[in-house]
Amino acid sequence: MAQILRYLGLAEETTFAEPKEAEFHVDIASASLDTPSDSHLDFESSMGRGARMHRPGFYSPGGNIVYAFDISTIRWLLKWALGGYVFTGEENLHEIYASDSTDLPSFTARLGKDVFEHVFAGCKINSLEISVEDSFCQATAELVSVKDSKGVLKQQHELILPDDYPLAFYEVSAKMNDSDISADVKSFTLTINNGIDAAAGRSIGSRYPRKLLAAGREVTLSTSMFFENTEQLEKFWGSETGPSDKGAEEYSMEFNFDAGDGKGMSLLLPRAIHTGLDIQPSGRDELVQEIEAKIYMDEVMLKDGTTPVTTDVYVALIDDVGGEG
Repeated sequence: MAQILRYLGLAEETTFAEPKEAEFHVDIASASLDTPSDSHLDFESSMGRGARMHRPGFYSPGGNIVYAFDISTIRWLLKWALGGYVFTGEENLHEIYASDSTDLPSFTARLGKDVFEHVFAGCKINSLEISVEDSFCQATAELVSVKDSKGVLKQQHELILPDDYPLAFYEVSAKMNDSDISADVKSFTLTINNGIDAAAGRSIGSRYPRKLLAAGREVTLSTSMFFENTEQLEKFWGSETGPSDKGAEEYSMEFNFDAGDGKGMSLLLPRAIHTGLDIQPSGRDELVQEIEAKIYMDEVMLKDGTTPVTTDVYVALIDDVGGEG
């Protein structure tokens, strides 16, 4: 019988690329996570103009998953994208920060596709976007993985779905340099890019990547704001009147997500500069400022008051799920 049953199940792996059963599921908006293209070797024969011979080549599936995130599941994606993690049990406090390790945590992704469960082992997050605009808060994770396989489709009653509702835009606030600017922000997208190249993990003896290592991390922020004064332009210039030889002014950004009942997430970007700022009139349309920013590392003290970490993203998240991870 034809049905529509699409979901994403996730679980952190104990051993890299050894599949695990899902520990939780989410209701996806969309997913391009799939088999790779061009996974064969063609031998360029000199006997005629056409292709004559092929062999299996390098194989690494990938693609993205998009979903409206809740407070209890987004911490996993943030941990897998950033790598640094501390859990304080008595408070259900998860602190997540950027690690300098190139070997980020791996996980198994199980994607329901109506008639079968498409299983991807050895997944790592190449990039993670957190977007807030005019509806639900949305996460987009681009994944690379080692290998895929066919699994048995779960039925709806078998899914381990979160109790929390997806967060909405009105449950988010923003601060710049500790001053609330929520009323000025129309939307924003934070992007964490890990620079993982599956082909770089190729070695002899296997069709599949042996390693999926991160390269340089780049964290950027795109923000759309009301245009009512030149304050942000002056930050971009580094002065009140025009470009300064000292360059753009540094600032901090903090986004707070309120999930109610004491649950929530604070996402701190300790050092940022505007790298681009557009204010472009069009007829009588609303005039907004589109701001591009780059985030830099700085020292952040963990909640124990004694452990400093150097990071470009710091997350403090409280949920009621408990347990490390």
